[in-house]
Amino acid sequence: MNGFRQDIKKEKTEIIQINLGNRCNQTCEHCHVNGSPEGDLNMDGETADNIIDKLIELDVDQVEFTGGAPEMNANLPRFIEKLSTYGKSITVRTNLSVLDRPEFDYYFDLYKKFSVNLVASLPCYGEENVDKQRGKGTFDKSIRVLKKLNGMGYGKGPLKLNLVYNPGGAFLPGSQSELEEAYKENLLKDHGIVFDSLITIANNPINRFREKLEKEGCYDSYVQLLKDSYNENNLGKLMCKRLISVDFKGNTYDCDFNQVLGMKMDERKFWDLDLENLDKCIKANDHCFACTAGSGSSCYGALE
Repeated sequence: MNGFRQDIKKEKTEIIQINLGNRCNQTCEHCHVNGSPEGDLNMDGETADNIIDKLIELDVDQVEFTGGAPEMNANLPRFIEKLSTYGKSITVRTNLSVLDRPEFDYYFDLYKKFSVNLVASLPCYGEENVDKQRGKGTFDKSIRVLKKLNGMGYGKGPLKLNLVYNPGGAFLPGSQSELEEAYKENLLKDHGIVFDSLITIANNPINRFREKLEKEGCYDSYVQLLKDSYNENNLGKLMCKRLISVDFKGNTYDCDFNQVLGMKMDERKFWDLDLENLDKCIKANDHCFACTAGSGSSCYGALE
């Protein structure tokens, strides 16, 4: 295959995923949004208000927040409190380590109070691999936070705690079920930590991860691996078919990767959209091979 030429059509929107910006306490080598402590592309209060008003009127129950570290955007608590009162199911994609900082400690009580679902990044159950990818000391911080979340009931019942694995190099994730078994066994044995499910996500060769691949001289081979691993069975399950991605300015995209690449779904702002009359054609390019390769990849893990 020379390019991603499949026609993918949108279906009924089930999830609104909001990227609050690229400010982050970490500078991960695989980050496709170039998140860092210096990140200056972050949502302001007026944009947040417009998005909240639109979400309240929409018949879409699932709302997700990502970043950067979404906790570092001052609008996140308001999003959670307001949307929860209207019965929305809230998910926050956290990097865990940000919650180890005293100034963000209040999020523990906020998350529990509003039963926020947590999807937490932990690219390995071992210290060496996590610190290599995310910075020295990140693993210990993440373990402290996970223990505190377990103590609050996360991963032990109604409060959902899912972990995210992504590869540490130019290769595809292994079997999601086998990795989950290994994670659960090792985290319980070594740290007494439990969680609900493991999500495996393939790294997309854009932005910082592309720079890493090019520096190591394996960008072309990784892109070829994605193309060679194309699995047509994944097309019907792609998350972009049921998701709208919103950036820090209120622009809309078919997915978070398209957002980073500037491939707008529509020229209108999110609050001006009519979800019943959208262009059903999803904008696709070769980066989409990352989601269709092998067992497939989405914000909720393998597709097969």
